[in-house]
Amino acid sequence: MHAYKFSKMARSEKPVTELTLLLEKAQEKKTLTREEKDKISEVLYGIFGSYSSTYKLGGWAWPMANFLKRILVSFTYDPGHFSTYYAPDKTSLRKVLSSVSEMIEA
Repeated sequence: MHAYKFSKMARSEKPVTELTLLLEKAQEKKTLTREEKDKISEVLYGIFGSYSSTYKLGGWAWPMANFLKRILVSFTYDPGHFSTYYAPDKTSLRKVLSSVSEMIEA
């Protein structure tokens, strides 16, 4: 299952956009280009992201935690503490986060 309905008000058919097709491509473990990896990280954790490994649109959700790499991130302003993020790779995640001091793929 690529997406699930989480709202009673959602349409019966899931939205089909360039981004939702990209997320489903990642879920199918197909090879992604650098631009596609960066776009996924930007959507999940960028300025308008939800800071969650699940992308939501129109009452539908695309859970990505099982399909992306788990990366532990420590920030310069909070040394010794690690937060968990899910992204295609460390490079794409580093582009959207600021003040990163250390990243560990878990």
